[in-house]
Amino acid sequence: MMLMLLLSELTRLEVKLSAEADGLHVQAPAGTLTEELRQAMAEHKAALLCYAACSSVETVDGPGVLTGARRELDPLCYGTRHGERLRYKIAVRLLWNGLERFYLPGTRWVPKCKEEQERGEVQQERQTQDELPLE
Repeated sequence: MMLMLLLSELTRLEVKLSAEADGLHVQAPAGTLTEELRQAMAEHKAALLCYAACSSVETVDGPGVLTGARRELDPLCYGTRHGERLRYKIAVRLLWNGLERFYLPGTRWVPKCKEEQERGEVQQERQTQDELPLE
């Protein structure tokens, strides 16, 4: 399972992830974690730990938070050759404007660690200052 599909599914199922000193902690309603989800979580443990530390994701439109909603596309649109990569669009609420948008779970989708977020905020602040009109 792709990382962003996994994160979206965990969000939809109301699974809570937390980063503790001794590793990743998972709180889930009884019966929600299937064997497939457990295997996918083990496969993406490092990324889940990063996501638990700071639960925002980077999209082409900027950082956002997963909402757990998704849209399944018609198989005739994506074909079987592309598999799950083009099967769903995943909902993200963008941090800068609060709008919910749906994205394909592409490779640019990654959980942002705190250091990456701080760098992004500094860059965004610089861009905003550059865009201010001169008086």
